[in-house]
Amino acid sequence: MTCRILLHSINGRTRKVGEELAWELGAQLHEIDIDTPEHSLAGRLMTRLSSLVARSLSIAVPDQPWQRSDLLILGAPVGNGRAARPLRQWLESHPDLPARVALLLTSDEADYPAQAVEDLTTLTGRKPVAVLHVSDRDISHGTWKGRLEHFLDQCVVRYRNSA
Repeated sequence: MTCRILLHSINGRTRKVGEELAWELGAQLHEIDIDTPEHSLAGRLMTRLSSLVARSLSIAVPDQPWQRSDLLILGAPVGNGRAARPLRQWLESHPDLPARVALLLTSDEADYPAQAVEDLTTLTGRKPVAVLHVSDRDISHGTWKGRLEHFLDQCVVRYRNSA
């Protein structure tokens, strides 16, 4: 199974979980970069505010044959109920995607980000085969790894059943 992961991470949480997924799946991990100094307080605030504003960001997405993957995992932090603007902006450009997508979402909130999942489902035009939501609390307490196995099983089992 060919799996790629494309994510945007603001403070490293999404990247941390994405790296674990890449290791477990033997997947290629790619990041969406923006021309904002993310690591400064101003940069993080600008990135969070951009999720609310419809303005276009200057993003850099690796040139990959995304549609040739058996599975593409899309990852982003969620703020104010929406996935980070860089991922949404890339999806709004209508890239060629594989038939199977999964979502990795991180947030400050423990509640499942239903609106973000719905938005990304609309943008991809595909119902995700699996969704993993990891909150700050999950990361600080280490409780997210238990759900990681279930997420991986959904990705792989659904693939085997559809083959």
